[in-house]
Amino acid sequence: MPVRIGDSQNRKEFLGTALRAGVARVTITPPIGIPMIGFAGRGPASGVHDDLTATALVLEGPPAHPQGTSQTTGVSRLAIIACDLLFLRDKEVRATREAASRIADVPADHIAIACSHTHYGPLTEPDRGEQDPLVEAAYLANLVHVLAGAVAMARASAVPCRLGFGAGEARIGINRRERAAEGQIVLGQNPGGPIDPRVAVLRVDRADGQPLAAVLNYACHPVSLGSKCTDISADFVGTARRLVEEQTGAMSLFLQGAAGNINPLLMGWDWTHLARLGLPLGAEAIRTYWSSTPNTETTDGGIGVARSRLLLPPLLPASIEEGRTAVDLLAMQKERLGTEGDAGARWWAALRLERARKGLEALQGGVPVPPVEAELMALRLGHALGVVAAPGEIFTEIGQSIVARSPFQHTLFAGYANGTIGYVPTRAAYEEGGYEVTHACQVAPAAGEQIEEESVSLLRRVHDTAPTDPIPLASTTER
Repeated sequence: MPVRIGDSQNRKEFLGTALRAGVARVTITPPIGIPMIGFAGRGPASGVHDDLTATALVLEGPPAHPQGTSQTTGVSRLAIIACDLLFLRDKEVRATREAASRIADVPADHIAIACSHTHYGPLTEPDRGEQDPLVEAAYLANLVHVLAGAVAMARASAVPCRLGFGAGEARIGINRRERAAEGQIVLGQNPGGPIDPRVAVLRVDRADGQPLAAVLNYACHPVSLGSKCTDISADFVGTARRLVEEQTGAMSLFLQGAAGNINPLLMGWDWTHLARLGLPLGAEAIRTYWSSTPNTETTDGGIGVARSRLLLPPLLPASIEEGRTAVDLLAMQKERLGTEGDAGARWWAALRLERARKGLEALQGGVPVPPVEAELMALRLGHALGVVAAPGEIFTEIGQSIVARSPFQHTLFAGYANGTIGYVPTRAAYEEGGYEVTHACQVAPAAGEQIEEESVSLLRRVHDTAPTDPIPLASTTER
């Protein structure tokens, strides 16, 4: 069994009603000229279509306690930061947590940092080696303090509140694993493939009934502008969020779901896509918001956090022979591409060749490929509401299974959170191949099942037996 990290409680005296919440927003738009991320080899940002933002929600209340026991004194506090970014590395996640903990009095291990996964934002991996990393490094160094400041502002504005939940459906996404005529899996449209149409909304009202925050949870890649767009944008996510705010008066956070194999129905550098996708999503979120009614029953039960780190097995060739074949083929492909032509194709060829060589070396008794570290987090928001966060691009089937198996009446699944580990396909997808497996995956076929089982375990832990006394911090344990 993995060692859990966290479940610690802030022991300051809690005064007032059972639950308090605060929300705040900061702008995180990068400078024009910064390298972009989301499509390899695209180059620098040439303009800003709409600002990127980060929104922090802080919740504080009595700590959750084991079922059948009396409520103890004290207060637990947690924060969710929703960012318009592709992802954040573990380095920036740790630094943000430490900074926010210092200035906002929120325990570092009680802070979840989720990214919308917009493909029209800044490079957040300065060591990627494509261009001069100084601009990206400076942006990220500043971003840490900007995000921490958002938590501090939200914490300072906390007021008594009530929670509500609602769920609807929007079908702006489509499974992207299309089977071509030759039989291989390509990035396209697969109308018969699984998607997750659920639009989940966590509604946060002030105690007097006035709107405070709306957390929108949906699963779809923000890639509606295609691979050529070089303007900064939050994509359809920003459009949906703004509509929700205009029509409800609540500040909106977007939590990207398990969107690893889901693309929008519309793709291409056409600015109407933002409205054609974002407005239907936002409208359904608004309908869902107004159909949900915050109440004390949903809010009661305390709040809590449970975390763990998994050491996931790395993706390796099935055999030495297969590894040699892969290295030979990728080396020839890299040589064919040379130094001209598609920069994205050259980047992928180099990365895949490097990984193939390391995997082959490991199978031949050389340096082992290290496991992939993944942090999972479960949040309890009263007895009826749970949130689970996982890094990476989780396939939709995995996310839906976690939600279905959750012990909470209502559960949100947030992908692209607390770091990045690349794609996590289903076991069946490895046999089919495709971009998500051959290009952008670094974990073995068992990884998806391990993430699912541990996510459900954490949800059960924080739902049923969240302790009122701190558990000592631990490092990682391999499954």
